[in-house]
Order: sequence, then C-alpha cells, then structure tokens
Amino acid sequence: DTLLTLAEQEVKRATDYYEFTSLINRGFTYEQKVKVVEHLWEVAFADDTLDKYEEHMVRRIADLIYVSHKDFIEAKLRARSKK
Repeated sequence: DTLLTLAEQEVKRATDYYEFTSLINRGFTYEQKVKVVEHLWEVAFADDTLDKYEEHMVRRIADLIYVSHKDFIEAKLRARSKK
C-alpha cells in the first residue's frame, strides 16, 4: 500500500509540474526560463540549507522547461553567490 501511495503522489506531482511548466514553455523566452530557474534556486537557498528535495524539484522543473544543464548550474551558482 505504501508503494502504491507513493506512486500515486508522484503521478500527481508530475501532472502538477507539467501544467505549470507547459505554461512557461508556451509563454517564456529561453532567457526568462533561465531566470525562473535562478529564482527557484534563490528560494531553495533562502534558509541557507539546500535540501535534496529542493534540489530535485529545481532540477525537474529546469528539465521540463528545457533549460540546459550548463545554464542550470550557472543559475545555481549565481543564486548561491547572492547569499
């Protein structure tokens, strides 16, 4: 039952991410998408602790909005340097 519950939660999260990211993909330029990722990193770093789940969420969203790994890492470094 626990595994099934976790799977159902993951499917719901994936759907939620898709709805959110599809709007970004339709309406944002690539540069704006990179800025979204940078802002997500800023939120993740806000409490001075980067949780593995926060990092996973930012990575997942970056993938879904087609931000390159290079730009993903650079956005992370810029956000971290603002702390």
